[in-house]
Amino acid sequence: MISRLKTLCIIGLLLIFIIVSPDFLTANLQTNEKDSITNITPVVTINTKQFESIYEGDIINCTIQGDIIKKYWFINNQSQHYDFIDDDPIIIDFESTPIDKEFVNLTVYAENENGSDTDTIPIKLYKIFFGDIHWHTSISDGRYTLDEMYNNTINDNYLDFTACTDHGELIDGFNTKFGYVPKTDWIKTLLQKLIGISEWNQMKIKANDYYKPGIFTTVLGFEWTAAQWSIGGKENTPNKWEDVGHINFYYKDVYPDAREYADWQRTNYDSIFKAMALEWEKGHYNIGFPHHSQGKASWASFTTNFSFLANNISNIEERNMILRGVEIYSRWGNSIGQYYTPNFPWVWPYQNESFYNQTDAWIENACWEWSKDDMKNQKFVFIASSDTHDIDRAGSASINESHLSNPSGLVGVYAVHNTREEIWNGLYNCSCYALQSLKLRANVRINGIMAYGQWINYSSPLKIRISAQSTFPGLDISGKNMKPNGYDNDDLDYQISDIWLIKKDIDKGRPWCKVVNHSSPNNRTCIISFIDSNVQPGDFYWIAIQQSGAKLNSNNNEYMTFIGPFFVNEINKSR
Repeated sequence: MISRLKTLCIIGLLLIFIIVSPDFLTANLQTNEKDSITNITPVVTINTKQFESIYEGDIINCTIQGDIIKKYWFINNQSQHYDFIDDDPIIIDFESTPIDKEFVNLTVYAENENGSDTDTIPIKLYKIFFGDIHWHTSISDGRYTLDEMYNNTINDNYLDFTACTDHGELIDGFNTKFGYVPKTDWIKTLLQKLIGISEWNQMKIKANDYYKPGIFTTVLGFEWTAAQWSIGGKENTPNKWEDVGHINFYYKDVYPDAREYADWQRTNYDSIFKAMALEWEKGHYNIGFPHHSQGKASWASFTTNFSFLANNISNIEERNMILRGVEIYSRWGNSIGQYYTPNFPWVWPYQNESFYNQTDAWIENACWEWSKDDMKNQKFVFIASSDTHDIDRAGSASINESHLSNPSGLVGVYAVHNTREEIWNGLYNCSCYALQSLKLRANVRINGIMAYGQWINYSSPLKIRISAQSTFPGLDISGKNMKPNGYDNDDLDYQISDIWLIKKDIDKGRPWCKVVNHSSPNNRTCIISFIDSNVQPGDFYWIAIQQSGAKLNSNNNEYMTFIGPFFVNEINKSR
C-alpha cells in the first residue's frame, strides 16, 4: 500500500513538472539529437566521380559529418594538406604524379573526439608546371652559351621546363652585328661549316642531354624574325611590314630532321605558316606564338598587326593549325594597350624608346579579332617568357643595365607529368597562362568549365570562379625553389592584392576592353566568384591577378598573372 502510494506521488510530480514546463519534451529531444551528433564518429564522403580530371586549384566537393576537430587531404599517402573551404579540399601545391602512373589516390581525412574516417578516390591530377620558353644564346645574339644557360637554370631549381629559341637567321649563320655575339663569330661559324658541325644540331643534342623526364623538361624551338630589314618587310613588298614579325615555334619532340627557318627562307606570315604546316605533314608537330606585338628597336618595328594576322592571311588552315596565342609579356614589357582603362594598372611596361602604342598591336585587339564568328573554335591563349639575351639563366627576376629592364615572364602549364609531350600538349591545347616572374598558382572556371583560350557554350548569367595561391618562402611541396634568381632571400610571403575581370567593351568598340568586376582579397590563398548577367555571343573575358612582392624596382611593387582569354559562343539561358 505504501509503495503504491509512493508510485502515485512520483507520477503526480512528473505530471506537474510537465504542465509547468511545456517545452520539456522538445528540449529533451533537441538535447538527445545534439548528443547523437556530437557522439558519432566522423563520416567522410568525396562527391567527385572516380577517375575525374582535376586541375590544380580545383575545389573538391566533399561532405564531412560530425563535430570535426582535425581534417586534411593527401595524395598517395604522402604529405598532409590543410587547404579547405568549409568541407571542400582546395587541391593546390601537391606532389607530382609518378611518371609511370596516370591516376593517383586522393584521400580526405577527418577526426573528432570519437574517432576518425577517410574516403579515397582515384583521380587524374593536372599539376601546374612553370617554365621560360623564350631565351637566346651565343648561337644567335645572346651573351651566354647553351651549356651556361641550361646549367644555371637547372641549378636554380626554380623552373620545371624551358626552351631555347635562338634566331633562325643566325643559327648556322654569319652573325657580325647583332646582340652580344663577338664580331669574330663568323670565323667560328665558317670553321664549323668546314668540318660539318651544325649549331641547329647542337641545339637538338643539348635539348636531349638536359632533358630529365619528370624532373626537368626541355623543348626544341627557334625564333622566326622578320622586320624592315628582311625581304618580306621591304617598302616595295605588297604589305610592307604588316605581314612580318616575330614568332617562336616549338616542336613536340626533338625530331632529328626538323627544320628551322630564317626570314630570307620564309619571307612573311603566309610562307612561314605554310612551311611549318609542311613540318606537320612530316610528323614534326609544332606550334607558334608571336611576340613583340608593340616593340621596336632603334629604327626597326617589331609590332604584330593582329588585324592583318586575322584577316589577311591566305594560308588560313595552316595558320589555324600552328598559331596558338601570343606572348603577352617579356623583359621588353607588357603588350596590353597602355591607356585603355584607368582602372587597371600598367605593370612592368615597355620603356618609351622601345614601345609603339599602336591599337592594331594591342593584345586586346588580338582578342577582338579572335572572337569573331569566322574564328570560332580557333584557340588563342596568353603566355609570357623572358626573351633574355644578357642574363645567364632562364626565368630570372634580375634586372641589369640593359634596355630590357624588366624581370622575366613565365608560362604556367597544366599537365599530369613534367614531360616534353605533355608540356607541349598543354601549350597546344591552351591549357596554360602567363605570369610575371613569380610562380602564382591559379585556376579559373567559367560556369564550371576550364576554357583557357577557347570557345565555349555558356549559361547566363556567367559564373566565374577563381582560386589562387600566391608565392611563399622556401620550397613548394615538390621541392622546387619558390625564389627566382634575383631575390636575395626567401622573403616571398606576399598576398594576392587584386583580381580583375576584364571584358570586351562593346560601347567603345575594337580594340577596347573594360573592367567589369574587381576584388581585393588580400590573402595568400583566395577563392573569388564573379557573376556577369550581361553576356552575349562573341564576348570575351580575361582575368588579371596581382600579387605584391616585387623587390626589384621602387616604381613597380606588384607582379601580374594573366589568364585567358575566354570566348563566348552561344548562350544557354537559365530557367
